[in-house]
Amino acid sequence: MEKYKPHYLNHRTRLRKRFLENGLSALQDYEIIELFLTFVIPQKDVKPQAKEIIDKFGSIKGFFDADEDRLKEVKFFKDKAIALRRFIKEISLLYQKQLVEEKPLTQSREELIKFCINKLGFKKEEEFWMISLDSKYSIIEENLISRGLTDKAPVYPRKIIEQALQQKAHAVLLLHNHPNGNPRASEHDITITRAIIIPAKVLNLKVYDHIIVAGDNYFSFKEEGLL
Repeated sequence: MEKYKPHYLNHRTRLRKRFLENGLSALQDYEIIELFLTFVIPQKDVKPQAKEIIDKFGSIKGFFDADEDRLKEVKFFKDKAIALRRFIKEISLLYQKQLVEEKPLTQSREELIKFCINKLGFKKEEEFWMISLDSKYSIIEENLISRGLTDKAPVYPRKIIEQALQQKAHAVLLLHNHPNGNPRASEHDITITRAIIIPAKVLNLKVYDHIIVAGDNYFSFKEEGLL
């Protein structure tokens, strides 16, 4: 007599095969989450949990943006699943960063904007970054200048200038996020940017752009003629 095999084992194989042959477009949102869970939860039917996650967070994007504590409320979603989700997010960001680094920023505007949005667009706290650039406008180093609460991160122009000079930067890209969902520059953002531009010019250091991201949207000081 053939040994009984749980139905979900064959289902997992079919799900994986469908993905390998046709990509994510062949799967419904809950099936994408289900396939994700199969890598960290062996020998369990995880379809109910996958559907619960989509119901709870609304979409794949909602799943990847969700707080880890809320995800742990879902049955079976424990440390391994948290680690895998974080790994996928960070490896994706690294991939996009390296795409940007392959050529000067002046030749990779679209990739730059995607990188900025994925880096900070969905953060729940405001962060301010300075990215040092060489004379070809290629990335030298990323620098977290400050991290704030939900609406403000303290920024000190002197700290930015000092770090850029230490890294022998030719120019800098300023980047921060607005967790409130509106990327448009505030008067405070404009004042801070000017406070960085003035001493930078004296030291022959260029401000390539200041990009503000909020969700999928962005605001560029360069595109708006504010630099």
